Amino acid sequence: MNAQRWLLELRTELVRRKLPPLYVERFVLELSDHLSNLLEDRMSTDAKDLHGVFQRLGSPGHVAASAAQEFRKARFSQRHPVLMFVVLPVLSLPVLWFASLTCIILLMGALGIESGKVDTGGAAWQFANACLPYTVLGLLILPAAASAAFFARLADRAQVSWKWLAAASVVIAVLGGLAAIDIMLPTMHEQGRLTLGLSFSRSPSASQVLQFVLPLAICGWAIWRQMRNGRQMMHA
Repeated sequence: MNAQRWLLELRTELVRRKLPPLYVERFVLELSDHLSNLLEDRMSTDAKDLHGVFQRLGSPGHVAASAAQEFRKARFSQRHPVLMFVVLPVLSLPVLWFASLTCIILLMGALGIESGKVDTGGAAWQFANACLPYTVLGLLILPAAASAAFFARLADRAQVSWKWLAAASVVIAVLGGLAAIDIMLPTMHEQGRLTLGLSFSRSPSASQVLQFVLPLAICGWAIWRQMRNGRQMMHA
């Protein structure tokens, strides 16, 4: 069998087993280099030698089946993509929001901004009140951006299909876009208020639009880079 024909059949078998394109091209490229070195090391490259080489490697279907089995055993996220790229994004944002709110509460306590003990004329209260709109924006945007970047990195390392990354980005974008935080600093006469929830509006604010678009932009860039790398490897 011709080496190029064998590699072409191997690529077809790998694609048929729904392995990620980037992994397919990398696997075929590495095996092509190995095959070239193997043939160069032999005294001759006649039909008998070629037959021996392919006999040692096995049929394209056998090699592809072994590669697919090893690939799917390699990472938990490859074996359970629904859990990792659909369920986990739903859980990640509330955890990050809670962590961010906890940090804000601890920071206010460290600055002495507590109900019944607040000097609204003090420098700490005035500074915190001036930074409040930016703090609210950061509490909503940063967790969504961090979550999108995490799943983009996870998908890249696990080499799963771009569709799973797209699913994760949509989940993060929808939850992030619906999130709303209401914070009011305490005064001498009123207690502070801090609430977090999901709010649907037909006229979303600029903040909600940004909360929705940013995760999609991060994951869209990651998908574009994954596809570009795959095309580069194909032409290498």
